[in-house]
Amino acid sequence: MTSFSVARSVKVRLPWLFASWIGGVLAIKIIGGFEGQFKEHITVFAALAAFIPVIMGMGGNIGTQSLSITLRGLATGRIDPKRLWQVVSKEIRIGLLLGLAYGALLAVVGWFLNGDPTLGAVVGIAMCANMTVAAVVGTFLPMIAVKLGIDPAVASGPFVTTSIDVLGVTFYFLTATLIIMG
Repeated sequence: MTSFSVARSVKVRLPWLFASWIGGVLAIKIIGGFEGQFKEHITVFAALAAFIPVIMGMGGNIGTQSLSITLRGLATGRIDPKRLWQVVSKEIRIGLLLGLAYGALLAVVGWFLNGDPTLGAVVGIAMCANMTVAAVVGTFLPMIAVKLGIDPAVASGPFVTTSIDVLGVTFYFLTATLIIMG
């Protein structure tokens, strides 16, 4: 247990969580911004919205896993911040393979739940992309924090989850717009 008082702990965490809160509001605006493109296809927009929790959740999960593994590796010396691109390259492969697996599963679920292979393709592609990007972000941000002299344990978590959410919803609805609205 840390020796920080409750007030000190709140003071240390507050700015990083505020940044996360701002990112959440930004994600709301991004989703709302795409709503107009689907006005004539409100059932499609509703179907897309139903998949947001699983796509964002899995992105958050793999991002948090990558973050935890990276933080532990940095703390124990098993990861050298000077080898940033080697570590990130490995996480790209891990994220892509896991993203392909879960993206394929979600594509099947999307197809069968909605009877629409196009919707299945959109959610599958979005899942794969979000998990790949999340694995990279979860590794990259704490290593950059160390290089900047910022405590990665305090700063990385909120920035990782916020980045993943904002990038994830943006890519999801861009994919949907390109594939469904053509």
